[in-house]
Amino acid sequence: MNKSERLRDEIVKKIQSIMACNPPLTQEMEMHMEKLRTILANPVVESAFNEAIARVYPHTETGGVNYWMYADVQLLALYFRCWFTDLPKPTSGLGYILPFSWLYFNNKSGYYFLNLFKSSSLGQSVMRREIFNWTVEFIMIRGNFMDSKESTTYIDDWLQDPSTNMQDFLIPPGGFQSFNAFFTRELNPNVNARPISNPDDDSIVTASADTIINLILSDLTLKTMINVKGRQISMEKLLDGSQYAKNFVGGTAVSCVLMPNVYHHYHSPVKGMIVEGKDIPGIYNGIVDGEHWFNDMSNPGQGDTDFSLFEEFHRAYYIIETEKYGHVAMVPVGLNTISRITPSLVGEKSSYVSPGGAPVPVAKGEKLGYFAYGGSLNILMFEKDVFPCVSLLMGNRLGQMTAKET
Repeated sequence: MNKSERLRDEIVKKIQSIMACNPPLTQEMEMHMEKLRTILANPVVESAFNEAIARVYPHTETGGVNYWMYADVQLLALYFRCWFTDLPKPTSGLGYILPFSWLYFNNKSGYYFLNLFKSSSLGQSVMRREIFNWTVEFIMIRGNFMDSKESTTYIDDWLQDPSTNMQDFLIPPGGFQSFNAFFTRELNPNVNARPISNPDDDSIVTASADTIINLILSDLTLKTMINVKGRQISMEKLLDGSQYAKNFVGGTAVSCVLMPNVYHHYHSPVKGMIVEGKDIPGIYNGIVDGEHWFNDMSNPGQGDTDFSLFEEFHRAYYIIETEKYGHVAMVPVGLNTISRITPSLVGEKSSYVSPGGAPVPVAKGEKLGYFAYGGSLNILMFEKDVFPCVSLLMGNRLGQMTAKET
């Protein structure tokens, strides 16, 4: 047995040992896995996967071995089978999401295989994005599992972990009945855990969620990609061609990352009228330099992340018209394997407003929606000269330090 075969055998045994501890697959999951095996049995698909594997970056950014170098289509199927009922723990971060990102880390062929490659393996008469369609359905079926009682195994571990800060949240009568119920937990209004700063001062912008701010871009353009230390964004694509995109030319964008252990509802950062908002379908896997985002709970989104990819992800957007400060856009983005982005009701109306629809008034700090389990962020955008920087008063929270290893 050569080195590659030995390493592959070790990987298979490790996955199988993990899988033995996971809940069993449902009948729907088993049927979906059979569909994947049919797709992967197509020599054209296997060849495309092998092309992606041949171009896998040999090392992770932390210097470890990228074990996807030793993968074949059988191991890919095994990985998804194990992932289907994997349950997050406080110590596991985003679980299978990060190792999966190593397949397309610095690897455009891997990204292409997952999101753009077309084949015909399931009896269709035309070529389709079978792998992409399969992974989307995988995420939805896994999302159903995360909504089930079977997903509650490690919730007590999360409740007891200090970083979860459960004193800030409500625990429903009878406890959380699914992992997503825990993940989308509500703040406890009796402890005022997230007081809205300066509620009567409309010039003050508040955080849209429990976030880590990792990027500020200024002088936005409508179509041309801006490259600031490798970071790119196009408002027109990000806002799905909205008529309001032009309002942000010359303005500022702020990226706010949500980590797995925090509150995953998002709120309006300003007071105003929601004049437009909607859900935009997109990809669920594919941050080519994803390890910048998910390598470390305390260090997400380093400075040379390629932000142009956000325009391709499943996302939503809200355009809020303020009285004195122009328009403010908020773009919730489901970065990796987010099964759903759910809008809230503002008053008795949806926070999504169709183009030309009746505007919906929203207060600063009012809830606009939430993310189910996965990796996510919000992008805030402001008009020119309105929000040039993030500013803090003395004594306000700036961030949280991580203890040095001893």
